[in-house]
Amino acid sequence: MTPSAGRWEFWVDRGGTFTDIVGRRPDGGFETLKLLSEDPGRYADAAVEGIRRMLALAPEEAVTPGRVACVKMGTTVATNALLER
Repeated sequence: MTPSAGRWEFWVDRGGTFTDIVGRRPDGGFETLKLLSEDPGRYADAAVEGIRRMLALAPEEAVTPGRVACVKMGTTVATNALLER
C-alpha cells in the first residue's frame, strides 16, 4: 500500500471500554493510540479525539479532507454484547 497523496489514513476499532486508532502518516509510517471509549470530561467522541491528536490539531482547527484521505471504522460493541448475552 502507498500513502494517500500527503494525507493521513485512519482505522478505528470502537470497543465498549477502549477505542483503538491506527493512523498512517503521509510519509507511510504508522502511529497508534488507545483511548477510553467514553470520557465525557475530556472529549465527546473517542474516534474524533484520536484523529485530532494524531493530526496535532489545535482546539479550533477542523479535521478536513485536505488532511485525511479516509477513516475506516469497526466496532466490537455489538459483537461482544451478543457473545456475552
